[in-house]
Amino acid sequence: MDITYIEHQTAPRLEQDIHNFFTQVRFGSPIPPMTHDEHIQKIIEETAQVLLEYFREWNELMFHHRDSDCSFWVTQFRNAYFTVLQQIDSRQHYFNPTAKHTAKWLAEHILSKLKLLFVTTGFHETLNQTNEQYEKRVNHLRDLYCEVSKLSVDAPDLKFYLSYPAGTELLLSVDQVIQSFREFEKKLTFLPWFRSQVIFSYYHLIRDTTRNCYVIRFYLTFQTVFYSDDIDYSIDLLRLWQDVTYGMGILFDIPDEEVQKPQGNPFGYNPDGLLNFPEPKNPLDDLSDLPDTLTSVNEQMNKICITTRGFKIFNGKKR
Repeated sequence: MDITYIEHQTAPRLEQDIHNFFTQVRFGSPIPPMTHDEHIQKIIEETAQVLLEYFREWNELMFHHRDSDCSFWVTQFRNAYFTVLQQIDSRQHYFNPTAKHTAKWLAEHILSKLKLLFVTTGFHETLNQTNEQYEKRVNHLRDLYCEVSKLSVDAPDLKFYLSYPAGTELLLSVDQVIQSFREFEKKLTFLPWFRSQVIFSYYHLIRDTTRNCYVIRFYLTFQTVFYSDDIDYSIDLLRLWQDVTYGMGILFDIPDEEVQKPQGNPFGYNPDGLLNFPEPKNPLDDLSDLPDTLTSVNEQMNKICITTRGFKIFNGKKR
């Protein structure tokens, strides 16, 4: 199975389905004469049927990304998955259906474990703490950028998009993209103009949902007095990006002044939507566009749910 399909389609779908399951367990109520236990059992059975529609995909996801960082609801599912797997064989890392332990058996047992978890006080505390930590991190980055802005009034912000040409999507897993970007950041620090002129850098890994391809929105904030309009900084950035992507990397630009039409915006919005979306001009704009909570689920399934362990989907640094 194509690993990129699991990253771009299966993981966001699973994230949404488990969030929906939590919402039903937490806030749903039975319609008399149905009892509470009957109501919960019905939710489990109905959600299990939803999961069985793409059992093969999420079973592969659990195996191939067992060491990756996953989004919040996928992580809850993965924890329950391996807990149930231990009931069959403590050494098992992949579920193979049998006459006794069918895919339906697995799905219902995972959901039963999650049901028990979701109604505990501890889980709600975890949910709150996770969202609070996320909010603090976003505010910290916002404060860092504002501090830098005070040190250099009207500091220029340059924005670049690091991506790949059409036709290379199936070759690039999230691990490969992140590995290339980490190398790119290392090489960037050796450029003289970067060390002397850049006072803040910021990136955000996003997804081109029209091609199922990763894109990195990358900002550089310059010391005003050292910045030069005569220098094409993109030349060095493209060279470095191509170096770390074996010649496949490309740079492209989306003008800040223009509003992206739905058919032209590849970055996580429904191409058939009716609304237009302005491009974020600087890191502050980008941070303002982030979801309010880490555990929120976007119905358009554009959320990145699988990353290399330890990698932050967005981050910024003072230089």
